[in-house]
Amino acid sequence: MPSLMHKLSDRLKGFRQQGQVLADINPISALADELGEQLYRGELSETDLAEALDEIGQALWEQQGNYLRVKTGLSAPQALPQESLTGLDFAKPLYTAVFTAHPVFAATHSATKALAEQAVGQAYDMPKDAYSPRSSVSLWDEHQEAMDAASHARAATRHVTRDLLELSGCRDTLPQLLGIASWVGYDLDGRDDISWVDSFRLRLIEKQSALQSYCALSAPIPCLRDIHDRLVHEYEATQQDVIRFEALAAGTIAFAEAANALTDRPNKLVHSISLAEEIFARLSKAQSDAEALDILVLAGDMARHGFGIGEIHLRVNAVQLRNAMRAVDGRAILQSGDHMSSHLLIEGLAERIRAEDKWQINFASLRDEMATARRQFMLATQILKHVDADQPIRFLIAECEQPTTMMSALYLAHKFGVADKIDLSPLFETNFGLEHGAKLIEQLLTTPTYRDYLLKRGRLAVQMGFSDAGRFLGQIAANLAIERLQIKIAQLVHEHFNNEMDLLLFNTHGESMGRGCARGDVQQRQNFILTPYVRRLCEGLGVHIQHQSSFQGGDGYRLFANAALAEATIRHLFIAERDHHDEAQAIDPFYERSDFSLDMFLSLKSWHERLFFDPHYIELLDMFDTNLLPISGSRPAKRVTQAGMGRRDPSKIRAIPHNAVLQQLGFLAHVISGFGGAVHVDSDRFAEIYPRSPRLQQLLRHVLHAKERGSLNTLSAYGRILDRSFWIDRAYHDYQPSNLRSYRRIGESLGESRRATATRHMVAKLRDDLIDLYRATRQIGETGVRVMGDDRILLDVLHAIRIALVSEALVLVARVPRFSEASRNSNADVIRHALRLDFASAVAIIREEFSLDRGDGHEDRISEAENYRAANMTSYRAIDEKIISPLRSKQALIIRITQMVSACFDAHG
Repeated sequence: MPSLMHKLSDRLKGFRQQGQVLADINPISALADELGEQLYRGELSETDLAEALDEIGQALWEQQGNYLRVKTGLSAPQALPQESLTGLDFAKPLYTAVFTAHPVFAATHSATKALAEQAVGQAYDMPKDAYSPRSSVSLWDEHQEAMDAASHARAATRHVTRDLLELSGCRDTLPQLLGIASWVGYDLDGRDDISWVDSFRLRLIEKQSALQSYCALSAPIPCLRDIHDRLVHEYEATQQDVIRFEALAAGTIAFAEAANALTDRPNKLVHSISLAEEIFARLSKAQSDAEALDILVLAGDMARHGFGIGEIHLRVNAVQLRNAMRAVDGRAILQSGDHMSSHLLIEGLAERIRAEDKWQINFASLRDEMATARRQFMLATQILKHVDADQPIRFLIAECEQPTTMMSALYLAHKFGVADKIDLSPLFETNFGLEHGAKLIEQLLTTPTYRDYLLKRGRLAVQMGFSDAGRFLGQIAANLAIERLQIKIAQLVHEHFNNEMDLLLFNTHGESMGRGCARGDVQQRQNFILTPYVRRLCEGLGVHIQHQSSFQGGDGYRLFANAALAEATIRHLFIAERDHHDEAQAIDPFYERSDFSLDMFLSLKSWHERLFFDPHYIELLDMFDTNLLPISGSRPAKRVTQAGMGRRDPSKIRAIPHNAVLQQLGFLAHVISGFGGAVHVDSDRFAEIYPRSPRLQQLLRHVLHAKERGSLNTLSAYGRILDRSFWIDRAYHDYQPSNLRSYRRIGESLGESRRATATRHMVAKLRDDLIDLYRATRQIGETGVRVMGDDRILLDVLHAIRIALVSEALVLVARVPRFSEASRNSNADVIRHALRLDFASAVAIIREEFSLDRGDGHEDRISEAENYRAANMTSYRAIDEKIISPLRSKQALIIRITQMVSACFDAHG
């Protein structure tokens, strides 16, 4: 007998066939309505739906394990190619994996671990909580998971480095090719809930972990016995430092005691590179080639990562930096639009850097500082003084649009005495930043003070924000804009420094299909964010790229969830970073025909800028707020929150929930849309270039991968929930007589819903745009772009089940008895919350109004007899049993489906 899941799949296919003949049939809505009718008649139960979800979950679990093997390279392992060693300088950083912690920890840590074990071939049943959301995620959870992933990654860099040393025969250089970095616990962009004590404690914990690793690695090497003893002593001392600062955070130790014990501790190991060089110098005492390799790998690991998890990234935004500068001369020195010119402001800051003495600070200074950016510089100062004096610290500045922002950062770095160890890095992610970022860099490079700073550092560091750029410009236009900016900055480095300067490109990517970028192997991932064209151009200019890219939260950490996955990932990352010499890429006509590529880019950019500010799109994003999304991290989802107000501007929601909302509503407009129309600016040229252009093929592949999962029928079906006429029609046709009153109540609450109108408008707009995409793909012979047969079956069934459950939940809420007239809430308030899918707030109001949480806990002490409660409180208990309990049960299934929808995209949050 076929299972319910198979029956639902067959019914969906039948509705699809009908929809091809009758345009008014929406297969998702039709299946959702049928499910609702079966639930009403008792032919199906919620338990039946839960069992169907179990079956779908099992299929998704196996699919995700296979995807993870593809992503890491385990499915097609590659040996390190001999040609990758040509011209390789072991002493220069080549690539760094950066672990970040945006709100993307939706799945439980245990489920991620289980999936990783399955991917490497371990027999592992799908855990019961595979698609259950977390109840909460703290900063400490995030940091521990980052530490776990980084530990596996660090071990993998050592293994790959050893293989490269063996392959090359190199024994005369400290190897620093591959590295790890993290900003988990140090990112204060848009948040104020991480104290300096939190960050400093985490840095001490990282030092303790690194020392433990170095102790284990040095112990078997006889010629390092004395160094091993020093490492053990520092490890034990750092353990005590950690304990004291944990006590400080808990308020169980005096501030001065914790600070003085660290600052006054004699003979601290704080010079990691010096110690690495000392280890390297023992190479001549190695008793075998194997022992020599052990010494080289240990020394290189320490030189690259120091006494910590890796390079740390402190992050603030331009506004926080502007606030930190107000005390300099009593006004906002960074204010764009200031009556003074940018050149005068920059020169004024340069003069102050040359003339002014440095500040000296201690932990009390750090404790008492209120300005976030100053506190971050002070944190860097204390880390460099008391944890590791040799390892550089990245200082990332989000929303950076003015050169004065960077000069102000340099001024503060100088004043705190850390400019020689800080890499100041502007983040270019907004329209303005991507368009004018090269001009900002050029102005800085013509400033002698800033040039001197860069020459001392030996590298220009910049950050490209794919996630936010994709929100503002659309993912494909953003990718093109970032590539253009990378090229311009590389040319500036070449022109101004004549190959004396490295270019550190940090690409924070991952958001488009949902967290996890696009399905594909490591090489596809890396070539999307730093194209072979840019790599070859920099090579031709003689500009050495130090490439860094992010692995963000739960999805990124999956690739490093155990030793086997981490080693496969790091190995293939190295290969991807060195393998960009494909002849077809070198003669790509997309770059040669710059008239076509520029027109295409401008058309696509313009389309998404119009979309971004379309009031209907704003309403669409706000359809259910972020209530379809689970709790997924310690950072707030919104940049700006105003009580009682809907979101009126998509820039106020962060990139991750923005993209996740589109994913959950069924159509990734920021990836799919606009492309077809953009290539039709010259369709003949597109057809001519496409077969010979790996770059154009890469972009279209990204679009079509999103289109495989994109469904405007799904988006329309969700919008119908907010359409008054849908509910009135159900009441009018008397489909479910006992629900008639609820239908009318819901319809009355909706009125003329702007959200329903906006959805209809956007579906029509996006459908019209898809016509161009279909035309373009037909022109180049791409078939199968439209969904047919078994395509997207599991995903569409999930949406239909969720829509049916949402409809049932709304009916339950509409059954709540009338509140008293004296109540501070109304039944309409409850329904309004429910129509946003904010069932938690709806339940809270219901419980408050009917006193379901009231009671003093002393009823059994009262001796006086009564029979009132049994006779009169029964109806209140019925509300709990017949409305609240089933509502919570449905809400749990709805959020479980959210996790499973993300899994269909092979995304995490």
